[in-house]
Amino acid sequence: MRLVLRYIWAVYFFIWFLLLFIILYPFFVLLLRDKKNYKHAHKLRAIWGRIIMFFSGLMPRTTYEEPLNRKDQYIFVANHFSYLDILSLNVQINAYFRFLAKKELGEIPLFGIFFRTVDIAVNRKSVRDSVTAYQLAEQAIVNGDSLGIFPEGGIANQVPQMVKFKSGAFRLAIEHNVKIVPVSMIDNWKRLPQGGFQSGGTPGKMRVHVHKPIDTTHLNQTDLNVLMSNTREIIQKQIDSLNFVA
Repeated sequence: MRLVLRYIWAVYFFIWFLLLFIILYPFFVLLLRDKKNYKHAHKLRAIWGRIIMFFSGLMPRTTYEEPLNRKDQYIFVANHFSYLDILSLNVQINAYFRFLAKKELGEIPLFGIFFRTVDIAVNRKSVRDSVTAYQLAEQAIVNGDSLGIFPEGGIANQVPQMVKFKSGAFRLAIEHNVKIVPVSMIDNWKRLPQGGFQSGGTPGKMRVHVHKPIDTTHLNQTDLNVLMSNTREIIQKQIDSLNFVA
C-alpha cells in the first residue's frame, strides 16, 4: 500500500509539472526570443518551480553560509542524486545562472527550448560536442553570466555518495577567475529516487545548503585537482552530516 501511495504521488507531481509548463510555454517562447530577456525567463522558471512544489507538498529550505553578491559571477556546483535537482537548484538558488546539463534533456519535446537558448546542452559521449559545449560555457562566462552544473555528469548508482567529478566547470573557474559555489542538495533523492519510476516519490523537505564561495583568483591549472577534490569534500560532508537528520 505504501508503494502504491508513492507512485500516486509521483504521478500527481508529474501531472502538475507538465500542466503548468504547458500553460507557461507561450510565455517562455516570447521571453527566450531575445537574450535580453533570459533573466526574466529564468525567474519565470523559478516561479513555475515554486508553484509545482507548493501543490506537490514539497517544502524548499535553503541555507546560505554567506549571502551571495548579486554583482558577482559564480559557477554553482551541486551533487546530482535526483531528477528534482534541476528544479530545486533553479528555485532555491537566489541568482540568475545558465544550466549546463546532459544533451538528452534538450531532446525532450517542448523542454528543448531552454537548451536552444538560455541553457547549454552537453553531449559527453562526443569529444567534439563536449568541446563545443565548453566553448559555449566559456562565452557565457565572458558575457558575465553565472553557470549551474552537476559535475558528476549524471545520476550515479551509489547515491547518496557522489562519484568522480568532471573537470570542465573547474577549468573555467580557474581560467576566468570565477568563484565556485559548492551546493549540497540533501533530500531530493529521498523525495524522488530514480526519477520516481522504480519506487515513486514522497512530499517533504528539500534542504539545500549553499556553501561559502571559493575564490579562484590565486589559482592556476596546476591547482585543478585540489580544487575539484576540496569542492567535492565540502559538498559530501554536508550531505553526510544532514542526510539522516529529520
